[in-house]
Amino acid sequence: MKAGFTLSMAWLHSWAGLFFGWLLFGILFTGSIAVFHAEVTQWVTPEMPADNQYQTAETRDRAIATGQAWLDRHAPDAQLWRLTLPTDREPSIKVYWRDHAGKGTTRRLQPESGEAIARETRGGGFFIDYHYMINVSRNWVKLGPVGTWIVGMAGIVMIVACISGIVVHKRIFKDMFLFRPGASRHRAWLDGHNVLSVLPLPFHIIIVYTGLVTLYWLYIPAGIHSLYDGSEDAFRREAISLQYVSPIDAPPPGPPAPMVPLQAVNRAAERQFGAGNTAYLAVRDPNHAHATIEAYRTRSDRVTQQVEQIAYSAADGRMLRATNHSAAARVQSFIAAIHYVEWGGPLVRWAYFLVGLSAAAMVGTGLLVFTAKRETKRGAPAWLRLVHAVNVAAVAGLCLACAAFFWAERLAPAVMDGRAGVAVQAFFWSWLASLGYAALRPPAQAWRDIFGLAALACIGAPLLGGHGWLHLTTGDIGRLSFDAAFWAFGALFGWLAMRVKTGMDRIAAPRKPAQGTEQMA
Repeated sequence: MKAGFTLSMAWLHSWAGLFFGWLLFGILFTGSIAVFHAEVTQWVTPEMPADNQYQTAETRDRAIATGQAWLDRHAPDAQLWRLTLPTDREPSIKVYWRDHAGKGTTRRLQPESGEAIARETRGGGFFIDYHYMINVSRNWVKLGPVGTWIVGMAGIVMIVACISGIVVHKRIFKDMFLFRPGASRHRAWLDGHNVLSVLPLPFHIIIVYTGLVTLYWLYIPAGIHSLYDGSEDAFRREAISLQYVSPIDAPPPGPPAPMVPLQAVNRAAERQFGAGNTAYLAVRDPNHAHATIEAYRTRSDRVTQQVEQIAYSAADGRMLRATNHSAAARVQSFIAAIHYVEWGGPLVRWAYFLVGLSAAAMVGTGLLVFTAKRETKRGAPAWLRLVHAVNVAAVAGLCLACAAFFWAERLAPAVMDGRAGVAVQAFFWSWLASLGYAALRPPAQAWRDIFGLAALACIGAPLLGGHGWLHLTTGDIGRLSFDAAFWAFGALFGWLAMRVKTGMDRIAAPRKPAQGTEQMA
């Protein structure tokens, strides 16, 4: 009975890990990069200033005045404005407006001159989108974006794989510290998979669970359908107080009328939030009699996903309302914040980044173990060749695709139609090309060549557009750190190119006959 249960769990762990591992590696790898989404956007935008001096009341007032003046000139009749203040991570001023047809537009402004940065980019937002919806946002089903549902399904399978992996481990505590890189055949990859699975196991489970809780209302929509007649807007308004998303009870705009300066509203909000803690301001029906100004607090200094919000009358600056989240909303907000990691500063982000990469490596080594175990058996099934090709594309090809994204971001002209989609196309086309190459080449050579190309792409990326050690002369430590990360990835991919090929060659090599036996002619 026990043996049968263990074998069934081993079968579940192997096959669920294979099919969803192809998807999970990309989700985990891009999610790790997304931890530094703001730094990614800054790296791909050389026009963005290197540092931010907007940390005093005077400079924040100047940034708000610059953003409001720009919106007054370019979107005076918008339904909604949103003005995001500069931070250390994103030193540009970000303005957003939504017209009455529901179309939203975002621009980034130079904090000193107020000029718009012409370069359109997905930047770090691409890795966020891929991480939670694999860049598929269309509502192909009534339940919501199909990409988000696929990622949610993969997250559930990862939890199942973690639990089934615990069941099949006979020496789980020993495997925490057992790693034999020089072991024969597939043992080294199995040891690596075990170490990467067991040591960070609590993080793996927590990060997947919190990711699912973040979008609980999408994965379990029965409550919305029964309590809110299927109105997602009504639910979001009451449960998470996103007033600017759905102005259900907002009065009509009224006639045109002047507004109080946004700087005055921000100063009033900072008396509640604390100096410098306003993240952004939202203005509903700007330049009209019934306009409201909503101030949102930053989340960088507390573990919460729900932002504290205060609304003011744009006509006279008096406070209208403040958010008062329920206990249930605060609990969900805390759990979601653990996943989003907007708190804790650089040290926490680096910790999430490294442990997230370990989760991706766990999946990648698991895929290698799957094929290695079956290659060692006589008469490996014909379908294993296809599994090899998909493994190469899912792991090495995904790494190459991420590098191609950064190259395209820096090489594409700063001003061109559809520029924001160029890097996304480079990502998917290079990924597809890696699959085609892996299907045509022997597995060992495909691993070596694609990882090797990814290594060269990472090493060369910092040299694009005057990057590299030139940042030492400008004092741009942020971009220099990003360049150093590229070189570290280049070294890692180069090592993997050699290591994986050597391991694959050893697996493919015929076994030597044992002593005392004769080879059959």
